Amino acid sequence: MADERQDERTEDMLGLWQNQNTEGFRMTPDELRKRMEQMEKKLRRRSFDGYLVCGFLVAFFMWWMVVSGDSMQRLGAAMTMAGVGYLAYEIRRNRWRETPPAEMGDTASADFLRTELARQRDFHRGRTFWVRILVFFPGPMVFFAGFARAHPEVIEMIRFEAITFVLLILAAIPLNWWMSRRYQRQIDGLDRLQRES
Repeated sequence: MADERQDERTEDMLGLWQNQNTEGFRMTPDELRKRMEQMEKKLRRRSFDGYLVCGFLVAFFMWWMVVSGDSMQRLGAAMTMAGVGYLAYEIRRNRWRETPPAEMGDTASADFLRTELARQRDFHRGRTFWVRILVFFPGPMVFFAGFARAHPEVIEMIRFEAITFVLLILAAIPLNWWMSRRYQRQIDGLDRLQRES
């Protein structure tokens, strides 16, 4: 009796295996366009948030340049604004380079999506990521040093802020690596779909 049930289960599993659909999954142009539009929406929101943060930082450090009497603090504020300006430039440069998906009509392609995913992956790793870190990092550190020199009575608070800033920069490294790996997984999945079809 147990052998009969085992044989039935084996036949059922064999039947499922033999009758499975072996054709590769294909993305239709509409599915590709929808996926690209979702990606564009996320990028647009991320870019807007980035510009908002950049604008706030420029206004904050410009105000400090006006009210501060310490030259080192002013230099740090100017360096920070230059770093923030470079970051805003990089955010702008990372937007869609070709026709946005909403304007593509029926020309949506897996190659276009793959190119955009690769561009996003590269934004979060490699040379451009490290250049952004190196351009942005020194300004706030000079600003903190100038602030400590001008206001030694609050040096403990400044030390805490400087350490927090360094920790945030260090936290940005694995976060960006994680994002680049996430984009790479999407590229690998898209490549797999293309090979199967």
